[in-house]
Amino acid sequence: MSVDVQDFKAALSRYLTGVTVVTTVDGAGRRWGFTATSFSSVSLVPPQILVCIARSAQCYEAFLDSPGFAVNVLNRGQEQVAERFAQRGGDKFAGLPFGTGSGDLPVLDHALAVFECGTRDRYPAGDHTILLGEVHRAEVGEGTPTLYYNRQFRPALWPDP
Repeated sequence: MSVDVQDFKAALSRYLTGVTVVTTVDGAGRRWGFTATSFSSVSLVPPQILVCIARSAQCYEAFLDSPGFAVNVLNRGQEQVAERFAQRGGDKFAGLPFGTGSGDLPVLDHALAVFECGTRDRYPAGDHTILLGEVHRAEVGEGTPTLYYNRQFRPALWPDP
């Protein structure tokens, strides 16, 4: 028995989640990135996380070939960053406050958290690939998360700390 794709997407949209922008750099030094809500911790020892990337993403090959990636957890007010990195084409980094982390990975200034990872493994999963990252550096910022629910950005349900 197979679930209807539209029903599946509608059900997934009812899951409240944070929003991340996942970034990498290719061998030629070009920066790549995509917006992801499919992010999770995997292990504390060793520290590991996962993100899922669509095989149809323009940046797919860059992430498959790269030895590492960064997961930038978006702060409230960074919704426009998520929207830009969800689009196809163009220079997604132009005019945005990205610095450089370890391994030349692009990291977003004022992110709520940043995880800099070495790519430990890649697992095909339907129309996506799961990227398993071993966290080499974790940075904690200040603020309130960007939230996503029912295909819309939502305000946090609590005040800023």
